Amino acid sequence: MRPGIKRGIAGVVLAGLTLLASACANPPGTDGNLVNEWPEIAAPEGWVPKADTCHKEFAMTSYRRAYTPVSCTTEHRYETVHLGEFTGDAAKLTAPPTAPGNADLLAAYKDCDAKTTAFVGGEWRSGRLWIGVSVPSPGAWEGGARWYRCEVSLREDDPYLPGPANWSKSLKGEFSAQSELKYGCYDIPSDEKKAWVVVACTAGHNAEFVGTFPVTDAWATLNDEAVAKTIHTKCRSMIAGYVGVPDNGDMKYRTGTYYHYPSEAEWADGDHAIRCHLWLSGKTLTRSLKGTGNSGLPIN
Repeated sequence: MRPGIKRGIAGVVLAGLTLLASACANPPGTDGNLVNEWPEIAAPEGWVPKADTCHKEFAMTSYRRAYTPVSCTTEHRYETVHLGEFTGDAAKLTAPPTAPGNADLLAAYKDCDAKTTAFVGGEWRSGRLWIGVSVPSPGAWEGGARWYRCEVSLREDDPYLPGPANWSKSLKGEFSAQSELKYGCYDIPSDEKKAWVVVACTAGHNAEFVGTFPVTDAWATLNDEAVAKTIHTKCRSMIAGYVGVPDNGDMKYRTGTYYHYPSEAEWADGDHAIRCHLWLSGKTLTRSLKGTGNSGLPIN
C-alpha cells in the first residue's frame, strides 16, 4: 500500500480549490447573487402540428414520429384545415379525449365542422368530403399539448362508399364555386345492389342531390319505419324548396326520395346529417331540377 500518494493527491486538489475560491470576487452590482445577471431560461415548448398542410394518412392520435406532411400539389388523402385548442375542463384532463361520443371530443368536432365549411367555401356535407379530429399522443398531452387537428378528406364517387380518395390539390375554397366534388345528379339502377352512377345533370339521370339536414334520432333507428317516414317527409320539404314548388301534401305525388347517412362511427364522432336526393321512378331527366318549379316537377 502507498497511502501517501492518495493523501497527497487529495491535498493538492483541496489546495487548488481553496486557491480558486480565495481568488473569486463578486462582480460589481451583483450583491453576491451570481445568477441574477443570467438570462431566464425559456420554458420548453412541445411539438405542435401546422394547419394548411396535407398528409397521406390519418390517425385519431397524432404522434410526432408519424407526422410527415406532403405538398398539397402532390397525391394525398387528408388536409389539416384548422388547429384548435382544448380549453376549460377539457384542458385539465389527465389524458386526451378519445372515446366515441366524449363531450369534449364532440365539441372539437363541432368546431372542426364549422371551420371546414369556412375552409372549403360551402357546406362540406354537400359533397364527397369527410372530416375527422386528431388529438395529441398521451405523452404529448402529459407534456402540455392541448391542440387538436381538424382534418378533411375526399371520398370516393359513390355516396355509399366511405373510403378516402386521392387528391392532388388543396380543398381550400373548393366549394365556393362549381366543383366536381359536389354531389349532383345520378342514375340509380333498379337493382338496389348496384352502385349509383354519377353523371352530368345534362345526361340521362333519375336522381339529384338537394341538400342536408340534421336529425336527433339514434343511428340504430334511422331505418325504423316511423323514423324513416319522418326523414322522407323532411326530405320532400327540402326538395320543394330546392325545386320551387309548394311544400304540401302533393309532394308525395311529385317525387320519390332517397337519403343516405354517415356510418355508425361517423355518427358517434358528431356527424348527424341526412343527405337528401329527389328520385323519379320510370323517368329520365336531362337537366337539373333546381328552381324549375311545377314544369320541372309536376304532380303525377
